[in-house]
Amino acid sequence: MQQIELNGSYTAVTTLSGEEIRITTTRKDPVPVLCRELVKRGVDPSEPVRVTIGTVPMWKANRTIGAWAGIDVTEYDRDGLRTEKHRPFPAARFRS
Repeated sequence: MQQIELNGSYTAVTTLSGEEIRITTTRKDPVPVLCRELVKRGVDPSEPVRVTIGTVPMWKANRTIGAWAGIDVTEYDRDGLRTEKHRPFPAARFRS
């Protein structure tokens, strides 16, 4: 099970093979962003994740890394927090 700790509103930290991975975002929940980074580094998307603040669990049920990686939780000025399907930016196309 992967352990992710929230440090403040926009920072999430975990350890992978002895290396600390820290993600800080603005206006987005950092947990999905960190889980996408873990998938890029070869972590099994079906591995469960436990998200805590200190030692206190944030949710009763744990989700998988793949479930977290597939969403974005974004804070909007008018709508507050919204959970949406993650849509990566399309690759930039350059003209020669």
